[in-house]
Amino acid sequence: MAFINVIISTIVAAFTAFGPLFGVLAPSPFKAKQDDVLLNMSVISDTHLDEAFSPLAWFLGIGLSDMRNAKTPVDVVAVTGDLTNYGDEGSIDEFFDTMQKNWDGKAIIAMGNHDIGHVEDKTHEEARQYFVKKYNDYQGLGIEKSFYSTEIKGYTFIVLTDESDDSWDHPDLYQEQLDFLDAELARSGSDDKPVFVISHWPLAGTHGEEVAWDDGDIGEPYSTQIQQILEKYENVFYISGHIHLGLNGNFTKEQFGVSSYDRRNGVNYLNLPSYGLFSRYGTLLGGRGYQVEVYKDQVILRARNFVTHNWFNLYETVVELD
Repeated sequence: MAFINVIISTIVAAFTAFGPLFGVLAPSPFKAKQDDVLLNMSVISDTHLDEAFSPLAWFLGIGLSDMRNAKTPVDVVAVTGDLTNYGDEGSIDEFFDTMQKNWDGKAIIAMGNHDIGHVEDKTHEEARQYFVKKYNDYQGLGIEKSFYSTEIKGYTFIVLTDESDDSWDHPDLYQEQLDFLDAELARSGSDDKPVFVISHWPLAGTHGEEVAWDDGDIGEPYSTQIQQILEKYENVFYISGHIHLGLNGNFTKEQFGVSSYDRRNGVNYLNLPSYGLFSRYGTLLGGRGYQVEVYKDQVILRARNFVTHNWFNLYETVVELD
């Protein structure tokens, strides 16, 4: 914990000291690239809040304020896991308190390995149930499990998570969850709209995870099973975090084999940088994520630092819908 807190301290201290130079404290409302946007979504990952080090909650709040003040209203904020460092009740409370204070709109939230496998005060199942309770209270929902689906503005979001009782970094996804994914994609994938599958872990062979973090994918046999399900359908976007890859484009893909966006066998994969901690390869500091803008015939993926309020046009990707 001490080492992680040193890293966090450095990041927060840097933004506190130099933030005004980069617009951290100045409002800078952003808008969608085009006026005919159908769904406007902010996505971040790996916030790693820790009740023992509250400044990271402040750091998250700044980014949520950026989303809240957008000129083009943000329809949903998604967080793809590792909400906390250790999944303890106090840190989970702090995460949801921060969300509630700074974002009163729709939110899609997934659990990561640090929220399940690294828990210090609960069993895995107790951690999952506590998350479900807090998420339901926050969003006014009635989900029963930490994997679930929901619809926002007619678009389907499917959240996958770990079901094991003893895993640390690698999840177990049992047949019920795999069947659930298949059924939800079959139900929602017939109207030519994109469908978003959100999970903390990337799939094997995507984003160069074997370079950035060998064995950092979701693990077998689940990775192959999920890929086979996803590839049955069109316009699927699989959004993950976990490997702290940073923002990466063509240069790092050519030089090192790592990239934020991948397209494999018709499926679109987006891996998010760590919002709360340092990343490896590409851009390194926190506060970064993506703005996902859905239009009639395409989806635009726009890299943004939600803390310093600036875009990274080098990593923008336009995906034509099938």
